[in-house]
Amino acid sequence: MAEGEKIRVLIVDDIVDTREQLEKLLFFEKDIEVVGKASSGREAIAMAGQLHPNVILMDINMPDMDGIAATEAIMNKDPAIQVIIMSVQGETDYLRRAMLAGAREFLTKPISADDLYKSIRHVHKLAATRPKTVNLAESGAVNTPQRGVELGQIIAVFSPKGGVGTSVVAANLAIAIRQLTSKKVALVDANAIFGDLAVILNLRSDKTIIDLAQRTDELDEELLEDVLATHTSQIKVLLAPPDPQRGELVNAEHVRAILEALRRSFDFVIVDTPASFQDRSLASLDLATRIVTLITLEMHCIRDLTLFLEVADLLGYPQEKTMLVLNKATNRTGIKAEDIEKSLQRKVSHQIGDAGHDVTFWINQGVPLIISKPNHQFSRDILSLARDLTAATRATGSKGTLPSKALPEKAGKAAEKPAQGGFFRFFKR
Repeated sequence: MAEGEKIRVLIVDDIVDTREQLEKLLFFEKDIEVVGKASSGREAIAMAGQLHPNVILMDINMPDMDGIAATEAIMNKDPAIQVIIMSVQGETDYLRRAMLAGAREFLTKPISADDLYKSIRHVHKLAATRPKTVNLAESGAVNTPQRGVELGQIIAVFSPKGGVGTSVVAANLAIAIRQLTSKKVALVDANAIFGDLAVILNLRSDKTIIDLAQRTDELDEELLEDVLATHTSQIKVLLAPPDPQRGELVNAEHVRAILEALRRSFDFVIVDTPASFQDRSLASLDLATRIVTLITLEMHCIRDLTLFLEVADLLGYPQEKTMLVLNKATNRTGIKAEDIEKSLQRKVSHQIGDAGHDVTFWINQGVPLIISKPNHQFSRDILSLARDLTAATRATGSKGTLPSKALPEKAGKAAEKPAQGGFFRFFKR
């Protein structure tokens, strides 16, 4: 934002006291200016067209037109406007509907002054800094302003539901890729608050992701070498801090800068991505070459996967970027992989056998299953996934490079509304 320029905010709420209270909270913020107040969704649409605000604070429940419908109408006309939805209710369905309409954040009333200020500045900053996506199918790498520069591939291991084994798969996958390619592999514990990779890999280090987050303007090979721990498999590991309080200090901009630096120094960067709808997760998913999306044969996991795929489509991720992988595969749940494929109209690329007891035993021993039992079905499944992910690189013998061709617009509804920045913070009181 240029010096002296203010963030222009439009407040939309059908309750007069709420509009006035929000205006008072913002009055003394030197970089924020309230340019208008609307009492209904229809009035908000008209005022947005006249005033061209940077950010709209939009109440979700209004009599003539709710905030979801108003947001969708505004975003169709001017996708550069950032909308923050406000509601006294915090149900997941409200969050989902707000996201699909194009909102950037969701704040639960009553809203504290600090949360309000942070959210407005946060969405405005993301609007100005979010990079554009390039053609994944042709490039093998995404989202960097540099062209023709050799970059490592970022593989994010993610699940919209916790407890499905992302950390175990990420750790074993990183080692498998190292075994297959003999290339430089980095493994990142992006779950800065509750990371598990130190336990899974039996690694101890007094240096963690915090040490890089505090020095993002100094990231180079020497600093990375100093901070990353070395596993016996010869992969390098960026660990999460030992206490959640310190992990809270790591934000999305830190994650993005760290991953950008790592892919300049490593051929493959495997990211253990937290199962959350937060910008820290989005930073990894945006930059990823491929998203290994883990699912299990449970209805609530499939439900969460459906939501994630809707959001991924809204964000403009090509379908080939998201790889569905069935973890803990078994025929004893009453649901089959074929049922998931029919329901989602998406192919399950790989299945990793259920090895719960063996995985737990070897975690307790501090040795990943891919090392301790390379002939185990779990290990063979991980190696198959690793072969698929590294096939292009092994064929060319080099890292990915970026062409200048941009991602073509997608057909249908997703093409009508550009990606709005994806997962947003959900403040619960």
